[in-house]
Amino acid sequence: MAYWPARVIAPLLASPLLVAAATASMTAAAQEATALDRLAPAPAGDGLSTVPSAGVSGELRPAVGLLFSYSHQPLSLRGTAPAGSVTWVGRQAMLHALASVELLRRIKLDLDAPFVLDQGGASGALGSIRVTAPAGGATLGDLQAGGRVTLLPQEGLRPAAALGLSVWLPTGDEAAFAGAGAVRYAPRVIVGAEHPGFRWSASAGGRFQKASADSLTGSEVLFSAGAGVRRGPLQLGSELSVWAAAGEGSALEVPGRAGAELLLTARWSLGPLTLDAGAGPGFGRLPGTPKARFFAGIGVAADVVPPATPAAAPSAVAGASTGTKGARGAAPAAPPAADFDGDSVPDAEDACPRVIGEARPPAAAAGARQVFRRGCPPDRDDDGIYDVDDRCPDVPGVSSAAADAGPGGAGSGITAETAANAGSQPASRHGCPADTDGDGIPNAADACPYERGKPSEDRATHGCPFAVRIEGSQIVILQQVQFRTGRAEIEPESFELLSEVAAVLEEHPEIARVAVDGHTDNQGAAQANLSLSQRRALAVVAWLTAHGIDARRLEARGFGARRPLADNRTRDGRAKNRRVEFQIRKRTDEGAAGWKDGPLE
Repeated sequence: MAYWPARVIAPLLASPLLVAAATASMTAAAQEATALDRLAPAPAGDGLSTVPSAGVSGELRPAVGLLFSYSHQPLSLRGTAPAGSVTWVGRQAMLHALASVELLRRIKLDLDAPFVLDQGGASGALGSIRVTAPAGGATLGDLQAGGRVTLLPQEGLRPAAALGLSVWLPTGDEAAFAGAGAVRYAPRVIVGAEHPGFRWSASAGGRFQKASADSLTGSEVLFSAGAGVRRGPLQLGSELSVWAAAGEGSALEVPGRAGAELLLTARWSLGPLTLDAGAGPGFGRLPGTPKARFFAGIGVAADVVPPATPAAAPSAVAGASTGTKGARGAAPAAPPAADFDGDSVPDAEDACPRVIGEARPPAAAAGARQVFRRGCPPDRDDDGIYDVDDRCPDVPGVSSAAADAGPGGAGSGITAETAANAGSQPASRHGCPADTDGDGIPNAADACPYERGKPSEDRATHGCPFAVRIEGSQIVILQQVQFRTGRAEIEPESFELLSEVAAVLEEHPEIARVAVDGHTDNQGAAQANLSLSQRRALAVVAWLTAHGIDARRLEARGFGARRPLADNRTRDGRAKNRRVEFQIRKRTDEGAAGWKDGPLE
């Protein structure tokens, strides 16, 4: 079992003494003033930067961190002075020293010691209050101690729920916009959830303080919400904080009684170490609402009691039995195991060491097929594509990108053979069964997997075109193009058939040249039949080009009655001989670049 170093636990144990000392140093006649900074960092070790989490994941998990914040014009009021607009505080730089400890997977205690590093502005009168320009230099703010209790742990999609309470002690310099001069407290309700590629949290409550004629702020209703999307060690997200004045706690009357901040955030996790950064605008005129804010932070968190303690290695047992012991007669503790993705599964045991996954198998529905790989995100259909990315999570499928499909690619678990079957699988069907022609019928059930077709009860034609298909050097039509008797005018009933021919040509750019051949029976003069067949072929070419087919791909030929298919002495034979055929004369690997005018090479 690994133990947290004494240099981390010692400050946590000493923190109650700091609180007691700060309380003892307060005077009963402390003047109430204004704690201007609105940023309320989430407790050290939580998943978001400013919104607390609802769940508690550690048996005994300490965490520490530092967060630097810079706010631009946190006290800039319009219409409150004869000049019309005055920036009383133009800048404020803060440093928050954070510490926390998680206990029994239910309780989290936290501390926040804020310091004003630098600020500047102007002096003047705000109504009945005289505002003094803040002086530069570091000063301590109001020390905050808090905690939360998870009442409802997360189960699957059901989020966790918790109750939290924060208390601010008046340890800050009231004349430097660092302290409120009175105790403040903030109860809240928190809900949120953690998933392999996504986390979210929301908090609602209030911050209450005694009303004062000397304070620019008073009691407020608070709401915050945030979410982050994770890919490997990187998390990107956004977080919103909203506050609204409650009652008459503020001595300052300003237009509007609400404010908000929207922050875009980024977090990079390297095992127990996290790096945070974010920036965003403020909205509203309540004191402390900045026009813009930037923050950056660093934190460390690790389990003193790991989630699952592995059995002792034989060498460790042997060492203990032979007297090889550390201090106090105990076997030396092994160093913490490497965990690159920070999912609490050591790299040596993690099947997906570069992707945040699950340490324990999720509760599966009775009879459901479930494959669990420790340290990997869920993959219900075991196709190597994680559920968070899988468009068909309950049916084994293939990757939409060939680059992801090979061994060692992003779609780990997909074989090269599966990749070859994927064909031109679109991104919208990533993780779904292969459907090369995109007709919605998977290749495994498609009798014509390379030609867009339609469903059929006949398995031999399921997924095949009804009227048009490619066979060798021909585009075969299963119906005939109908013309008006003795003329080259196409009957409207054949438009749907020609639309299918056009669709086949669109789907197969490798077909560079098609000859549209017209044929007749032997009734009438030979020269007239030859002319009619040529004009009918030209009519078909004109229809196809008018509906989007490049003219370079088509040529019209008329053969009259020279190439009969059947006996012209019968009615049925003559009907078969009156036809249009589509002969593929050239294919090319160049696609559209291979469509050329003129005779074939």
